Amino acid sequence: MGKIGSDYKKINLADWNRKEHFSVYRSQMKCGFSLTTKINITNLLPFIKENGYKFYPVMIYLITRAVNNHEAFKMAMKDGELIVWDYVNPIYTVLHPEAETFSALSTVYDADFAAFMANYNRVAERHADDLRFFPETPPENHFNISAIPWINFDSFNLHIADFTDYFAPSFTIGKYQQQADEILMPIAIQVHHAVCDGIHVAKLIATLEAYCKDIGTVLKSQV
Repeated sequence: MGKIGSDYKKINLADWNRKEHFSVYRSQMKCGFSLTTKINITNLLPFIKENGYKFYPVMIYLITRAVNNHEAFKMAMKDGELIVWDYVNPIYTVLHPEAETFSALSTVYDADFAAFMANYNRVAERHADDLRFFPETPPENHFNISAIPWINFDSFNLHIADFTDYFAPSFTIGKYQQQADEILMPIAIQVHHAVCDGIHVAKLIATLEAYCKDIGTVLKSQV
């Protein structure tokens, strides 16, 4: 399915129900918003361990699949027009422990889990010793994922100095912890208000939670 370049459709602003909201938050009152919540991954962890997967790439896949199911998170400006990518690829940070720096890598999205993992592993192997921030040119159709696996945070805010017309969302995941009978993982989401409202974030979180709860079924389905 996936490829670095992607097709897209143009949004007809004249007929769009968010035309006024888009105009206000893009030009008159430029703003984004962030939200931090905790995702229940109680069912996900045993599945990962039983199958010998690594946690981070599985989460990257699940977040990417959720993002690609919601148009509000795939919007961008292209040639002066608002568009929705057919799909977007994740740009994610990978730590270099000895240098204590990281690189931003990207894996071509594929709804098929095995294909996505194969793509991820090829990228990881190709750039294992590359300390550059961007070892490869990032795809135009992208969004962002990072991880702070050492901290179980309750709130996280990514401050972007100037995000004019930059509509790609950013996700940050933290250290998961057990609370009572559940294992919860913090996740922070930063979005541009011109294209995304609270209801859109809520729907995406619900999708991601459903994926984590019923992981076996999700990975069998490529929809």
